[in-house]
Amino acid sequence: MSTRPLPRRHAGGRTSMSEQEGAGLRVQPVRRPIWIDPPDQWENVDLVNYVNLPAMGAQANVIKFQVPIGHNGIIKKVANNFVGGGWVEGSGQVIWQILVDGAPPPGSVNYDLILASLGSPANPVEIAGFRIVENQVLTLVVKNVAVVAAGQLSGGRLIGYLYPREMESESSWLG
Repeated sequence: MSTRPLPRRHAGGRTSMSEQEGAGLRVQPVRRPIWIDPPDQWENVDLVNYVNLPAMGAQANVIKFQVPIGHNGIIKKVANNFVGGGWVEGSGQVIWQILVDGAPPPGSVNYDLILASLGSPANPVEIAGFRIVENQVLTLVVKNVAVVAAGQLSGGRLIGYLYPREMESESSWLG
């Protein structure tokens, strides 16, 4: 018969992890999926830029980034803004788009008609995230629908991470 004391029970009858380890139980490390937390071999993606507002009826790329071969990634924060006068937030006079290979990211269909500032480059908005894969082109576009261009700026920021493509299994992603 063992003389080792039993672990003390907490509210709800559970024992703490440290007490279980002390009782000889093995704890399996938990790795969250790479679309939730970056893996150990991640590389930062932090793209920020400003451009002059294009002429009325024109568009400009605020950010354009090609995912390197051998890497996939996740974009988790976005920002776009307008600096200057002559524009009313939400009016549709200026429109932004976040595009992957010229189309909204899969599952993110509302990024092709952004009517308002999503945070600012200094304080981007956290989103659920979307996937980018090797060789894809990620673009933040500003379209001037109806503002007289007079030196205003449009800024943007995209934040996420890249990881080696071989880190994900084929069953990691649907579609």
